[in-house]
Amino acid sequence: MIQAYSNGLSVAAGGTYPLNNVTFLKGNTTAPAGAGGVALTKRGVYQVNVDGFATLADAGDYSIQLTRNGVPVPQAISTTTLTAAGSASGSFTTLIVVEDNDCCCNWTSSAVTIGVLNPSEVDVTEAHINVVVTKLV
Repeated sequence: MIQAYSNGLSVAAGGTYPLNNVTFLKGNTTAPAGAGGVALTKRGVYQVNVDGFATLADAGDYSIQLTRNGVPVPQAISTTTLTAAGSASGSFTTLIVVEDNDCCCNWTSSAVTIGVLNPSEVDVTEAHINVVVTKLV
């Protein structure tokens, strides 16, 4: 299990949210993966909870979306539309399955890495992002 977060971020449209702080790390099924993600190091089913908050300088969508090895996960997205500059929040929970051929379990692959993307067309400032990953089975 891991909890990672960052505060006071500026993230460009299409950019990745850094996860600069780890507040909780237990066991060996998850690990920090540089500043931008979390490594899922064992096969199984993981529950991923993501919540965020940001200020937009213009009207537009505030979105957060999970990525798996850099590829957006279609069911793991939250979007809030603002009609003027202001603050917005979003959250989602999803499941990620890691099979033997996905991770270091078979000694030929590296761990699955998840991260959080800003898929919207607007930059965000003063953003907060929080990610909690728990291995279920």
